[in-house]
Amino acid sequence: MVRRRDIILARVYFSDFSESKIRPAIVLSDDDYHQTDFLLVASITTANDMCCLQMSEKDSNCTLDSRSGARFDGILKLHNKQLIKVIGKASVGFHAKLLDKIVGMI
Repeated sequence: MVRRRDIILARVYFSDFSESKIRPAIVLSDDDYHQTDFLLVASITTANDMCCLQMSEKDSNCTLDSRSGARFDGILKLHNKQLIKVIGKASVGFHAKLLDKIVGMI
């Protein structure tokens, strides 16, 4: 079962559903929400802009590109069938900072 703070690989579709990409993401939602067959996630990207919280080696227990960061300007809702696999876990501190950034934008 996927848990909050898991770093996953998932199939993410473009807005017009014409194509998809396999992308890393951090699970934001809790176990109760996962019973709906959906996950709420923040994308992990190498784009570095004002809406991306940069990650360091200590922020996760898996190997990511050194330029990686989590986007906090858009939460994705994924069906659990889009999940490919769990590849690691975000630290408690990084996850809390990410949630603070998301709430701060609202």
